[in-house]
This record gives sequence, structure tokens and C-alpha cells, in this order.
Amino acid sequence: MFVVVHYSEIGTKGKNRPFFEKKLVDNIRSAFAKETYKTIKRSYGRIIIELQDNVDLKAVEQRLKETSGIANFSFTYYSDLDLEKIKEKLLEIAKEHKDKTFRISAKRSNKEFKPDSQELNEVLGELLVNKLGMKVSLGKPEVAFFVEITERGAFIYTDKIAGFGGLPVGVTGKVVSLLSGGLDSPVASYKMFKRGCSVVFVHFLPENESTNNVENKIVKLVDNLKRFQFKSKLYLVPFNWLQMEIIKAVPAKYRMIVYRRIMFRIAEKILEKEGALGFVTGDSIAQVASQTLENLNVIYEAAKYPVFAPLIGDDKREVIQVAEKIGTFDISTLPYSDCCSFMIAEHPETKSKLEDIKSLESNLKIDDLINKTLEKTEVKVFMNKRL
Repeated sequence: MFVVVHYSEIGTKGKNRPFFEKKLVDNIRSAFAKETYKTIKRSYGRIIIELQDNVDLKAVEQRLKETSGIANFSFTYYSDLDLEKIKEKLLEIAKEHKDKTFRISAKRSNKEFKPDSQELNEVLGELLVNKLGMKVSLGKPEVAFFVEITERGAFIYTDKIAGFGGLPVGVTGKVVSLLSGGLDSPVASYKMFKRGCSVVFVHFLPENESTNNVENKIVKLVDNLKRFQFKSKLYLVPFNWLQMEIIKAVPAKYRMIVYRRIMFRIAEKILEKEGALGFVTGDSIAQVASQTLENLNVIYEAAKYPVFAPLIGDDKREVIQVAEKIGTFDISTLPYSDCCSFMIAEHPETKSKLEDIKSLESNLKIDDLINKTLEKTEVKVFMNKRL
């Protein structure tokens, strides 16, 4: 059995296209144990996987659905580049669909093969009409037979399975995701996978009676998201003692803003250690008090590196739809203690001014606090098991 993998956006990359193709091939290889496949090769606008016998096709399908950069893929039958052999294989496949209307969709990347694509459509269509009595429907066929003529041979299939889309993980660089444990930040991380980013996760952990429950929840989230990249890393940063220092110096209505600014400064050290190029947050404009335009400007000012907020224009319904799709919704909705809401005012400041916040921060020995916090940070590594 073969799998023909197609991509879309990679095809627009011009002279850089081979780089993107090679990375997608590498990522597919990382997803599968060598016992799963015989070969994985690029072939003129597609990737062809030759599977070992008796492989779990459902498991292969699921793994490919989780590999970014794939537009669609198909489990396919193979034929040598001989018209009579192609006819023979097509008849064998079509017998299971002989009571359905059909269409032939032939495509040649191997232009030396004759007949050409349109003539092949006609020849193969005539074959099914004459041999099996099938009826043609070009507009709304009940089954479509796809025939791809490549340098390696002919591939024939009936189903296209939608893939992840986007770009292969790792082609655009590494980012640090500030993973809160709510609905938004896991979805934001997922969207960065889709744009070809490797993602390192950072969570700021409350140190109280619920710490173990929170840590278990965050571990479950990363364990879920790890399937989109071969290796994931989670930094668990103890934040409660540092918050106590902030509470002593900062009025309640400003604390959430200061919390988040210092989180960025701590995460900056992790970003530099990891060689990452930016931060990812689950921010959405005006969703909560800290996400007004004024407050986001003040919070992001503390970040020395770019802050990417892929959900910035999404509403909660849109976020929930993606969370349900990727399997993080049930985990994200488990109860947990959120650092950012600890000991803040009932009505936090929504239009903060940078000079006011910096004046409050001047009462804190921020560099010392950051260094002590990093000393206590725990790192967990998650490997996505090869199929």
C-alpha cells in the first residue's frame, strides 16, 4: 500500500520550496518508526510513502492528519507506467463501485507518458462504461477515480483525506508559548504549529494547595499538544512567592498588569536559552481586563522580543470550536488556580499608563526576583512516540 501526500502552501515557495519539502519529509519520518514504512520520497509536487504490509492504516491516517504542512493525502494503489496495467488496476478498484456514477480525474507530472491527461480521462472512462456498465457524472459523481502519473509509476485512488494544512513544524523557527491552562493559549500554540513554528511551553505555577492539580492539568495539555511536534518542552515556573512580593508593592487594581509584565521578563530568559525568536499568547482584544488595547500595550512593552497573538481578533466561540477540534477543550475547562487572577481588584485597571506601572515596579528588585524564580524552575520533556 502507498500513500500519496499533497501540500498546497509549500508549492508557492519558489526557490525555497525544496527546503520546505525536505522538512515535511523529515517530519513524516519522525512520526513513523522504520518498521512502518519502506520508503518516503519526494516526487514532483507530492510525497510518496510506501508502507510495510499489515500496517494499521487508521493509525497512519491519524498521524498524517496531525502533521502540519499536509493539505491532503490518499491511500492509493500502484501500477507500472503501462496503459494496459493501469486499466487492469482501475478495473479491479472500480468493481467495488460499479453501481455508482463516476468521474476520472487524471493528472501527469511525467509528461513523457502518453496519452496526455485529457485523453487518459477519456480512455479510462470509456473502459469503465464498456466493461462495468458504469455511468459518467462529471458534475456530482458518487465516486471519483484519481489517477496520478509520476516518474515512479501510476497511483490510483478514490478518497482524499484532509490534512493539517499550513507549513511543516520547524521551518519558521522556535517560539515560546505562555501556556495559562485556559482555553486560549493551547489554541494559540496550535495555530503557531500550523505556521511552521516549533513551540516551547512555559507555565507560571501557583504554589498552594491546588498546585498538583494545576501541574497535572498543564502536563495533560502539553501531552495532548505534543503530537503536533516530535519533541515538546515544558518549563514550570513557580510564581506564588514572587507574587507575594508584588502584592506588597503594587495596588490590587494594577497587579494583573505587573504579573504579566514580569512573566514576560522571566520567559525572556527561557526564550534566549532556547534560541527562540518570539512569544505566543492567547490574548484576544477586550476579552478580559488585561486585554484592552491600553493594557496590552503596557504589558507587551516589557517583552524585548516580538509577541504573537494569533487569537487577537477571535471571539470565544471560534476559540472553543478549535479547542474541541484539537482535543484540548475538556482539559482546558478543568478547574484550576490562575496566577493572573490571584489577589487582584474586583475591577482591575483597564486603561493603564506605562509611566505609572514602571513607577510601581521601581519598588521591586525585579532582576533578583527573576533569577531566584528561574533557579526553582522545573523542565519536563515530552516525546511523541513513533507509530
